Amino acid sequence: MKNKKLISMLPLETERLIIKATSIHDIDMILKMDKQEVTQKFLGGIKNKTREERIKFLENKANKFKDNIVGSLTVYLKEGNVPIGSHGLSINEDDNYAEISYIYDEDFTGNGYCTEACRKLIEVAFEILELNRIFADTIEGNVASTRVLEKLNFNLENVRKNAAYVETLKAYRDFYDYILKKEEYKKL
Repeated sequence: MKNKKLISMLPLETERLIIKATSIHDIDMILKMDKQEVTQKFLGGIKNKTREERIKFLENKANKFKDNIVGSLTVYLKEGNVPIGSHGLSINEDDNYAEISYIYDEDFTGNGYCTEACRKLIEVAFEILELNRIFADTIEGNVASTRVLEKLNFNLENVRKNAAYVETLKAYRDFYDYILKKEEYKKL
């Protein structure tokens, strides 16, 4: 029911952004991000996927919406209707929480867009969907992602030691698990 409610609210808007259900039309943005070393540094092995594989990936994300499950969300600049990044908000209706994730085209980082989109999704999650908590994780060394979570008042809850192998670094890195509880959000 909460997935369905969020889907019915799309697109969401902020001062500078529009958040829409990801569609096949976002393929060029996805392919561009696949080639960006900065964007891919902390993700594992998707930069060499073919256009056809990425189209299938987007189709799978879009099909979730048909099943009333929030799939991937694409963030667009209002000015020019330019896609700049992608968010996930995976809602667990049984336990009343969500996991938030994000990835942005490096040409649009450092402008507060990710924080702005996250803030809107968090507002909807707590104020409209009445979720209890939101989880996020980031990998060791991903300073920008950590900074976003800290700006949004997420608290570090757990460290998973050597939990992720980063191919580009040829090394294992820790995963940091963050949480934002509804009562902490209300203090913002």
